[in-house]
Amino acid sequence: MIMTNKTLNSHIGLFFMVNGKLLLHTCTLSDGEVYGDFINYPESHYTIWQCEYAHIYGVDFDFFPRGRVIFNRVKNIYLLYHDLCIATEADALRERYPVGKCVTGLDEHYKCHMCNENYVKV
Repeated sequence: MIMTNKTLNSHIGLFFMVNGKLLLHTCTLSDGEVYGDFINYPESHYTIWQCEYAHIYGVDFDFFPRGRVIFNRVKNIYLLYHDLCIATEADALRERYPVGKCVTGLDEHYKCHMCNENYVKV
């Protein structure tokens, strides 16, 4: 599901930043997958990209910057992981969660073709 600029409280998901456009896919916490102390969005970036965008953009899922929002059930907080080159956009996304309930951070899994020095173009 792609959401507009509404609040994201009680939602987790994954996203891509494509040519300045946020492609956000979310689900409610109750529809997420429990993994230890965390609740995660049930689909991968690869799966979403293949189903929704590969035919439009003609590049691999890891070409554009991307990120993910998960929920820590123990600490009752959202964790928003993102590519370094979209820190400003990640901060804007964080602001759609309740104040103090979402923390942003970098993750080496989320590196686009520009940020990943080992990116292999096919």
